[in-house]
Amino acid sequence: MFWIDLGLLGITAYRMVSALKAAFTLAEKLALTFLFALGLKSLILFFLIRVGVRPYASIQIGAVLLVLILTLRLRRSESASGAPSADAEWQTVLACLLIGTLFLFSLMNAWFFPITESDAAWYQVKSLSFLHEVRFDSEWVVPQLMQYPPFVPLLFSWFIAFGIEPVRMIFPFFYLALNIIFYCRVLEFTGNSKMAAMLTLVLGTTPYIWWHGVLPFLDLCTAVFYSVGALYWFFWMESVSQEKARGRTLAFLSGLFFGLSAWVRLEFLLYCLIPIALTLCVESTKDGDRKAFLLFFLPLLIFPTIWFLNLASFDFSISANVKMVGLAGVFAWVVVLAFMVGSWKLQVSTLIKAGILAGIIFIIFISMDNSGPVPGWKRLAIAFYRSLTVHGFYLFTAFLAVFIFLGRLKNLPSLNKLFGLFIVFYPLVHFAIFSHSSPKWGTLGEYVSATFIHPGNLVNLSDTRGVMSMYPLLLFFIASIPAVRRGFDDA
Repeated sequence: MFWIDLGLLGITAYRMVSALKAAFTLAEKLALTFLFALGLKSLILFFLIRVGVRPYASIQIGAVLLVLILTLRLRRSESASGAPSADAEWQTVLACLLIGTLFLFSLMNAWFFPITESDAAWYQVKSLSFLHEVRFDSEWVVPQLMQYPPFVPLLFSWFIAFGIEPVRMIFPFFYLALNIIFYCRVLEFTGNSKMAAMLTLVLGTTPYIWWHGVLPFLDLCTAVFYSVGALYWFFWMESVSQEKARGRTLAFLSGLFFGLSAWVRLEFLLYCLIPIALTLCVESTKDGDRKAFLLFFLPLLIFPTIWFLNLASFDFSISANVKMVGLAGVFAWVVVLAFMVGSWKLQVSTLIKAGILAGIIFIIFISMDNSGPVPGWKRLAIAFYRSLTVHGFYLFTAFLAVFIFLGRLKNLPSLNKLFGLFIVFYPLVHFAIFSHSSPKWGTLGEYVSATFIHPGNLVNLSDTRGVMSMYPLLLFFIASIPAVRRGFDDA
């Protein structure tokens, strides 16, 4: 029955993707179908459990079949030709062979090895409570993990309901989908298949990212959704003054994937404030399509809002960190609604000044906060150290940032510079998040020891995993640097 459900789900998701008013290659359509299918499945399971219906296999199949019937009215759009140029074909073949081999290794690992990681074991406990207790606030789950969004545990519930044991099999496909979409986006952006293939090869062979292709954690799923959302955001901004149908499709895709990133890790709603602010800046300088902006903001904010409303029904006290993210979500709704109904403008220069002022106030506030076990000034020092050293786990991929300083960025188009603000603001938001939260160790010396003497204690901390979403964006931005593009053109 699992294959029947999977087939119906795949057909439904493919019909949705095929109806999008933008040209995608077949490979990119299949990758999008995979992401759409999992997002759809998680929503179906969430609402079944929310209304108290136990998600038996037969009920899941019926729900997917109902959605498939609803998609029969959708019309297919055109596809793009994805054939690489002959002089660059070997680079594409090399990238496909190496990344395909890594993907197969990940599949073998996921098939043979059971879940042993503590976080993943808790996700499995949550999935069992979803399936058998039909509730999100089981007493069997510790309150901290109970507040985590349900995406991954819902997928585990899906597999368990159909008797599929290797639940971690889903994660290598996230790795593959990321590489496919990244390659297709760089190829469309540059028109150079050599550059697209080699940058995809850098992304796919980054050891830390490939490693997470077999780990049953939240982080690769989040990185895929967030980075893919940012890539489609760039192409939406590029088409703001062009064809409306294409712009609306890209706006919806971008908002959907940003929203799904917060559907996996709730704190990514804070990272999503970056594209929200940048989008408001673009709308202030252009006569944009308000419907496209609505298609962007609604899916972005609805996913985390659904989970916050669900948390409000729990019979326990929500943690302070989750409340802070919730307040950020309320603030985002207020700003977006005020912008949609009002006529005020937001300039990039104003955004940067506001960011600097907010940063100064935040640092003063944290440095004076001595309520926790670690003084505020020490938390700032530890967070600054962590924000710098975590990139060492990404090896030579992080080193490629040197091209940003060697290239003549003043010659970049304004849109490329705007996208570059992702690379600026992302680590700043990352620093703010981890300076606000309590560190695992109370002294900077313990972190230095963990970095250089016992790196295994640091390699899988949440701050190290949290920067994974930034690296596809960094590589995409590098593709816009004139010196890099000339190098591939002359090769």
